[in-house]
Amino acid sequence: MLHQNRETIPSIIQDHREWHHGRTDYSLWLIEFESRKLHRKVEAAREHLSEFLLKPYHRQPHVTLFVCGFLVDTPLLDDDYTAQQLRHQERLLKDANIKPFTIEVGGLNSFSSAPFLKVEDTDNGIARVRAVLSTAAKEIGGSTFTPHVTVGLYSGTFPSDSVMRKLAAFPDDSCMLAVDRITFAVYRAQEMAGELTYRHHVSLRT
Repeated sequence: MLHQNRETIPSIIQDHREWHHGRTDYSLWLIEFESRKLHRKVEAAREHLSEFLLKPYHRQPHVTLFVCGFLVDTPLLDDDYTAQQLRHQERLLKDANIKPFTIEVGGLNSFSSAPFLKVEDTDNGIARVRAVLSTAAKEIGGSTFTPHVTVGLYSGTFPSDSVMRKLAAFPDDSCMLAVDRITFAVYRAQEMAGELTYRHHVSLRT
């Protein structure tokens, strides 16, 4: 978290070839949002923190549930993920009979590299989804997990005290959001802040 560091870590828009090694689609399971209230909340947070944020930032508001890795036909590297694994996870989600659940989106907090809106897993639904997905694949970078809605990426190195004061000045009002489906999405690895493309949806059973 940012409060554990003296300054933010900036993001630089460039082609990180040492990371993607020519692979294109980076994949994840997520919660997407159609709520206008949530989108307004994210836009207000971005405006509030605009002096610190990298521009442009096109990624849609979402909660990452499980980071799959690079979608490939033949796995060669540790962070590769195949269509077979996707089908397996999708089948497990459908068979798990997870009911629709509610999450609470609150005020601002921050990682060292990115500010975010806090998310409370009020019904334990996120934990149930992650437990199912974890039985079929190993999550990339899955040692720690903090549910959140990313607001953007930091454009420079800023003193953490200054940023934390700005975060604290944002209204801490929360909104409850119903989750009735889980989405599999990808983004282009060559575009650091590019849009998500939604590929598959799994509806939660009522």
